Amino acid sequence: MADREQVKDELTTLYELSQVYLDWCEANRKPATYRLHKRYLKSFIDSVGRRMRPSQLRVHHVSKWHEGLAVGTTTQNDVVGIVQRMLNWAVEQEYLYRNPIKRMKKPKRKRRDVFYTPEQWKLIRENVPGPLGELLDFLYLTGCRPLEARTIEARHLHDDLVIFPTDESKGEHEARVIYLVPEAKAILRRLAKDRPSGILFRNTRGLPWTKNAIICQLTRVSKTVGFRVIAYGARHSFATEALTKGGVDPISVAHLMGHKDPTMVSRVYSHIARNPEFLRQQALKAVGKKGA
Repeated sequence: MADREQVKDELTTLYELSQVYLDWCEANRKPATYRLHKRYLKSFIDSVGRRMRPSQLRVHHVSKWHEGLAVGTTTQNDVVGIVQRMLNWAVEQEYLYRNPIKRMKKPKRKRRDVFYTPEQWKLIRENVPGPLGELLDFLYLTGCRPLEARTIEARHLHDDLVIFPTDESKGEHEARVIYLVPEAKAILRRLAKDRPSGILFRNTRGLPWTKNAIICQLTRVSKTVGFRVIAYGARHSFATEALTKGGVDPISVAHLMGHKDPTMVSRVYSHIARNPEFLRQQALKAVGKKGA
C-alpha cells in the first residue's frame, strides 16, 4: 500500500480511494468484514465508474446504485453505510476534506420482529431435521445471534457459558457471554466431544454453516409450513417467550441477548405492547394482584 502522503497527493478517484481503504480494512478488520466491504465497494465502483472523483459524487449516484441491487431495504441500508464508512474514514485519515454524502438518508431497515408460537415452532422443527434443526434449537434455547451460533468453537465453551473474547464479539467492546440452559449445554458438549477444534455447528457435509446456506434451506421450509421461517425468528421467539410467559424483565432479556441496554428489546419487541391480554395481566401485577 502506498504511504499516506503519496496517496494524498496522487489519489484522484473513488476507485483509488476504495483500494486504499480496503487495504486498511484487510489489516484492521475481521476477514468477514473485509470480504463484505470488498464485495459491495466493487459493485459501487462498477456503478459510478473508476474515473469519478470524490468531489463529483452526489447522493443520486449512490441512490441509483443501491436501488438497483435487487436486495431489500435492510441490505440497502447496510451497503450505503459501507460507502459512508469509507468516506468518513478518508476524512479521518485526511485523504479528503469532507464526505460528500455525509447527510444522505439511508433506506429504512425492516423490523425483524418475526417470532413463532409454540405450535408454529413444533411445525418448524418437524420440517427441519438434522444439523440445521439442532442449530435452530440452540438459538431458541439461548436467544443468541445466528452469527454467534455459527462461529462457536469448543474453546469458547466454559461449563454452562459460551464466552467470546472481546476481539471476537460484536462491536469488539467487551466479551460476549451466552448463558446455557441444560439443553443448550448438552448440545454443545456433544458437538465439542466430536469436534475439539474448529466450528461446532456444521452441515451434513461437515462444513460450517453459512448465512446463505441457512437462508436457502429455511426458504424451502417456509413454502412447506406456509409462513416465513428465518433463523432470527428463533432468537425473537426466545425474547418474546421470556418477556411474556417467562416474566423476565427487559433489562435481563437484553443482557441475555447480547444488547448493552433494553432499548433494542423495547423497539424490536414492541409487538408485545399490542397484546391486550398480556397488558391486562401486567396491569394486575402493577397493583399487586394476580390474574385469573
